[in-house]
Amino acid sequence: MKKHILTALCAALLFSACGQKGASTQETQPKSEQAESGNDYAYLNPTQNDGKSKREEDLSGKVIALTSDQFLEIITELDPAKGLRYKGNTPCMVDFYADWCRPCMQLKPATERLAEKYKGRFIIYKVNVDKANDICHALEINSIPTLFFFKPNTQPAKMVGAPSEAELDKMIEEFIEK
Repeated sequence: MKKHILTALCAALLFSACGQKGASTQETQPKSEQAESGNDYAYLNPTQNDGKSKREEDLSGKVIALTSDQFLEIITELDPAKGLRYKGNTPCMVDFYADWCRPCMQLKPATERLAEKYKGRFIIYKVNVDKANDICHALEINSIPTLFFFKPNTQPAKMVGAPSEAELDKMIEEFIEK
């Protein structure tokens, strides 16, 4: 009996540790504390939009981290009947990542350099899959990193995996010019 319980416990721990996404947790730290705790992405200030006017796009050349709610407000609503309609004016990429994902962390410096390179012409957003399970489920994100490329009046392009910086640079350049 003890052997079966121990085996079941080990299996449960193994599956929970190797899953694509960690346990779902809500953001509990204030934005200013997140930057101090090692998460150095720019965060949008939730008070930037008064609810009446359209939010101005951040063309600062920084990688911008989004919550699930911000993704739905800024990028697209998840409406299967309409498809994914980009709400912004400036082409962008949304990188679905996790802090524990080695390929995601290897992609991080490239996204930061490319965000600066394409400052004013292209925006790079990041969404932490551990904090956005609802979005990941709706977009059928099963592996990370997963990159979505959005621009007005088109359906997004999706790429799974971590391209090299040169490959990503070429993809962004071609995407902007289309």
